[in-house]
Amino acid sequence: MKLRFIDLFGAPGGMSFGMKMAGLQPVAVLDNFEEGLKTYGRNFPEVPEQNIVNADASEKDIVKIFQRQTGLRPDDVDVIVGGPPCQGFSTVGRVLISKLIKKGMRKGRKAEPRFIQDKRNNLYKTFVKFVKYYRPKSIVMENVPGMLSYRDGWAVRQIMEDFGNAGYPNISYKILNAADYGAPQIRKRIFFIATRKNKIKSILPPPTHFANSGLDRKQLDANSCDYVTVMEAIGDLPHLSIPEKAKKIKEAIMEYKTDPTCYFQTWARKNSGKVDNNITRWHRDMDKEIFAKMKPGEKWKDLSARDRKRIGYNDDSFNDKWKRLPRNKPSHTIVAHLQKDGYMFIHPTQDRTISVREAARLQSFPDSFVFCGGRGSQFRQVGNAVPPLLARAVGKTVLRILQS
Repeated sequence: MKLRFIDLFGAPGGMSFGMKMAGLQPVAVLDNFEEGLKTYGRNFPEVPEQNIVNADASEKDIVKIFQRQTGLRPDDVDVIVGGPPCQGFSTVGRVLISKLIKKGMRKGRKAEPRFIQDKRNNLYKTFVKFVKYYRPKSIVMENVPGMLSYRDGWAVRQIMEDFGNAGYPNISYKILNAADYGAPQIRKRIFFIATRKNKIKSILPPPTHFANSGLDRKQLDANSCDYVTVMEAIGDLPHLSIPEKAKKIKEAIMEYKTDPTCYFQTWARKNSGKVDNNITRWHRDMDKEIFAKMKPGEKWKDLSARDRKRIGYNDDSFNDKWKRLPRNKPSHTIVAHLQKDGYMFIHPTQDRTISVREAARLQSFPDSFVFCGGRGSQFRQVGNAVPPLLARAVGKTVLRILQS
């Protein structure tokens, strides 16, 4: 029987899809992002409709609300996964605390509450509540790597202590890079894995991909190779007219025009006879003209002074905002800000920003995974997701630990 898991803060389903590929079974999801949950429901038909819970995770009785709607009991859940937003260690929070201390309105470090008591971390507290109620065999929590550097690891130590107090003494963490596991993107995240009984020696999944390894192909494992590049990820997708003016979602559905040229494209196209969500934005003629001058991999600072002045932004505040994706390297981190503009993700060979489907490919979503909602919402869903191929590697580690 497969291990059953619930995904907290799980829309649109990147973590769940990866865990499913690893061999685990999704049974429920919690989020308050309606369109993201519609996406989840479309792509996980095996999860009952009542188990797709649209609710505010910060509600005091959220565990009871979830249990009543789904009917899931502790024996029905083997694993809990999720990535609760934790604001208590953010850069903004640190700056604010520093200012308060200088003004005499707060007393140094010791005045900060425990991580789980900090009101800014209510969603993390919810995660712990679910763990205490369902007492799964294992838990997986994902977050930004800045958590490790904040106050010399203070937040990480607090989290490990909180999970220990919840009955999970076997806990380990590691910063993982999605590119190491086949996603065409440099995306680093910290993962915690904890168990009640099974000892954890290491949670590091063996990397399957390498940055310019230089090794002879025969020296590598059969499933190993160099990092997947941007053009390997999206080079087979249909060329989009400029500007893209599709106003209806159905107009973003296109036929494949070429055969796949590499294993990643073959994998991405499996179980999909068409290209969905292939829609991008309208651009000003001036922007397209400047895009055309940029070489793959170039940024705002590489533009001429004349072009930067034409665009009209300040160099100091805008130095890193225009980026043309490289051809022969993985993408930089895909972010939810794509819902507002895509100028950090200019297509490497076409003079436009990337489409929703291209962003999804860079996140390692296969083409059979279709996103619901408007274009902005789709971009937000893609940017917020855990790359499925990274989640798959973590899922395999969970299985290895629990089966050991």
